[in-house]
Amino acid sequence: MILTDSDQWVKLFEALRLETRKSAEKHVHIYVSASDADSTCALRILESMFQNEMIPHGWLPVSRYQEIVDDFMRAYDDEDEVVRYIILLNCGASEDVGKILDLGRRPNVCVIIFDSHRPVMHVANDNDPQSQVYVIMDAESEGISLEDIPFAFGEGMDEDGHSPSYPENTDGMNVVEGDASGRRGEKSSHAQSAAVRRAAYYQAGMHYGKPTSCVLYDLAYHLRQESSYFLWLAIVGLTDYLIHNKMPASKYESYYVQYENHVASAGHLDDPGEIQREDGLEEGATTSKPICRIAREDDYRFGLVREWTLWDAMMNSPYVAARLQTYSEKGRERLEFLLAKIGIPLREAKSSFQFDMKPLYHRRLQEQLALHGMSYNLGDCMFHSFQLQDGFNRCVMAVDIVHALSALLECGSRKSETDGSSHIDRFWRCWNALSWSNDSKELRKGLELAKKLQTALVTDGGAVIAQRLYHNFRSFRVFDLSEHKLTNQNLLVHPVALQRMAEFLQEQYYHQSQTSKRKPVVLVAPKDESGRCLVVGYQVCAPGEGNKLGSAFVQAAEDVGAQSWHDLFDTSVMEIMANDVERFKAELLRIASEIL
Repeated sequence: MILTDSDQWVKLFEALRLETRKSAEKHVHIYVSASDADSTCALRILESMFQNEMIPHGWLPVSRYQEIVDDFMRAYDDEDEVVRYIILLNCGASEDVGKILDLGRRPNVCVIIFDSHRPVMHVANDNDPQSQVYVIMDAESEGISLEDIPFAFGEGMDEDGHSPSYPENTDGMNVVEGDASGRRGEKSSHAQSAAVRRAAYYQAGMHYGKPTSCVLYDLAYHLRQESSYFLWLAIVGLTDYLIHNKMPASKYESYYVQYENHVASAGHLDDPGEIQREDGLEEGATTSKPICRIAREDDYRFGLVREWTLWDAMMNSPYVAARLQTYSEKGRERLEFLLAKIGIPLREAKSSFQFDMKPLYHRRLQEQLALHGMSYNLGDCMFHSFQLQDGFNRCVMAVDIVHALSALLECGSRKSETDGSSHIDRFWRCWNALSWSNDSKELRKGLELAKKLQTALVTDGGAVIAQRLYHNFRSFRVFDLSEHKLTNQNLLVHPVALQRMAEFLQEQYYHQSQTSKRKPVVLVAPKDESGRCLVVGYQVCAPGEGNKLGSAFVQAAEDVGAQSWHDLFDTSVMEIMANDVERFKAELLRIASEIL
């Protein structure tokens, strides 16, 4: 059942709270996708809400559905009649969770899904009060309604395939004029129209709705549990979606206005007790640190400038590199010329932006970059954002937090799918970096790692471009690196990092060729020690459309019989054996040419 009304959310939360009071055991299992900053922020909000209500629970970062099934089955007891809750964060909305968890044999299990992946699986739209699966979404802010999602059993059809528009008499005969064949024809027509609508619904491709952390902040607001800490987490989750192009800039601006109002009314953490609750200080303990506040502050799309020099931030930004080709000598000369036009000496640009660069040049950068940036395709390099001012301790932008969290999640070894410790360790580091007053220095480590990752994206992406390691087809480009090695391969092993490289490659060719359309990109990563290659598909989508490469990946792998595994609950990310790559590409060319 899909719940789009805040009153429904509150009732479901209250039902969960009352049910868990019946037992002191942990009957609430939270599974969170270990994929992005939004997931970590969402879990932080949800766990704090549960702690406020003293709801016993446990949580686990996961990267595949099999990990959810394996962990839950270890804790599930077929003889136990107590209601068990499974909460899925950023996973589950696009799959038939009832089938995955075999809920037909487990009537005491209730699944609650907070997931921004779209499209939502139509089987959830059953309007059944006794449903075991609840999908929470803010349909109004996403600009959709339940009528836009196909009904679980077809248009006008019930669970058995009957049309409720045909009343039945006491003899079981339909009170409708016409013979039985006419009635069967009507039902067949309904079924066919439902099948056509479902096909069109899924052919739109994969896209994203409202960030999960923002939905959970809304839930906390309606439960009167909102806090400045929750607000900051929601802002970080929202910024994550902008930075990784999961939402258009126009949609971000509409959300920004809402959070701007929240910040104006609740942007300070005035109560020391709140810090105690959020960071787990002992009862009665206080903090001597200055009070934090959230402030509105415009920021740059090249990011990390306050943690770096202006020169390094622009040189190693995929956003700037795609437009100026800063990975080449000619591109670096163009960057020097741009800074000269802005009026910033190279000596100042190569000094610490935050501590050594004179305030005069800070103001000049904002004023002159907007004026001269258009001629360098940098006209949209600034956007509205927020800043966390933690007294004299630190002052950090939401964009930089996103880069730090993403780097902590993306960088590290990828072990086999049977060993989930790698992504769990990375998620824990990201979790600690989000702590309000005690981040165990993980945030600083994440910022330093983010700078290395930015540099690797531009350096290795530039090398791929210089060596022309791609095949250019009519509808898309394929970058096959399965038989190549990247200089910074240890940093570029995560699907999200590879998606960022695919975005960089797409943007570079778009601005270099000055065409009116961005071609979708398929990137095949170098094979790992087990002989597998990650394949990611990246596509910039117009409003109302999605990434269609995911369905093409699935069909191509099935048609050629390739061994494949999905990663991080994203259909546009697939792992295949290196010896299947050539056959997979050939079949993908045939399929993708028809749907793109």
